[in-house]
Amino acid sequence: MPVKSRVIPRISVTVLATLMLLTACARPISDPARLEAITQEALSLARRQPAAGQATIDIPRKHWPPTIAALGPQNVRVDDRRVHILIQQGFDGGYGYEIPRDGHSLAMPAQCYSQPGKSIFWHSPC
Repeated sequence: MPVKSRVIPRISVTVLATLMLLTACARPISDPARLEAITQEALSLARRQPAAGQATIDIPRKHWPPTIAALGPQNVRVDDRRVHILIQQGFDGGYGYEIPRDGHSLAMPAQCYSQPGKSIFWHSPC
């Protein structure tokens, strides 16, 4: 009988740990108005930075527009192709939003993305 009492807690701990890992993954928002605001703020940031041949620029936290800042990103970067809003860092690319300057050219393979709104893409590890 003592063996069964040890097995149940181990199973419970395993299930709990699995659920915690699943809920720890970042997910895109689904509110169309907020997605549109993020897109417009990102494109505004991109317009303030030179596009041609420009290296990646880290936007200081104090210069993040309000809707982007409300996402609680780890960083916001602008380069000549996109605005990247990193929500959760990972060794394999992490999770975040990518807003291409041209509305459709993406930095990673297409299978890494979903599109929660017009001209805004959510990326997860590939």
